[in-house]
Amino acid sequence: MTTTRAGILIFTAAVLTGPWYSVAEYNPLTHVISLLGAQNTPNSFIMVAGFLALGFSIFIDGMREFNKPVIPFMAFGIFMGLAGLLAHKPIAPSLAHNELMHQAHSLLATLAGISITVGLLWQAALLPASWRRIMTIVLAVLCFALPLSMLAFEDSQGLIQRCMYLLIFAWLWNYYPFKLQKSRERKTNA
Repeated sequence: MTTTRAGILIFTAAVLTGPWYSVAEYNPLTHVISLLGAQNTPNSFIMVAGFLALGFSIFIDGMREFNKPVIPFMAFGIFMGLAGLLAHKPIAPSLAHNELMHQAHSLLATLAGISITVGLLWQAALLPASWRRIMTIVLAVLCFALPLSMLAFEDSQGLIQRCMYLLIFAWLWNYYPFKLQKSRERKTNA
């Protein structure tokens, strides 16, 4: 089992068990995953550990198989881990929280989304024309479109985000890092 697969399993376990260890108001259909690790939230360390496990496992596997196309995925891992450390604001608006930390979390989550999208598009560009190339392009488009749809459908944010993570994790599980296409180095005669 790759380190990334272990990280995916740990993250997924933290997400699936979240409604039992978090606040009673937490609803997985409407609330984003980050709220499980939010500031001033009971047992938030469980989701923080999930973010760290996922992020750093992706980074470690990238270091093992280092090649230029791995860089955006490694960045995704770093941004995910850091987003877990810099916590989201809590569900209850009355609870005290550090707004700067919340804003940093949002920025890191955005950077994670950009980096995974860039990584997927880079992979698609390296792949020969095939169903796998089409699938990778479609996933990259969804990594852009689904977060936008979360803004439009606030009552379904949690469900939309979970679907997006499921798709990303399925791709990472099957292709990262050992089945990534490597850069085609061009050798020129000088």
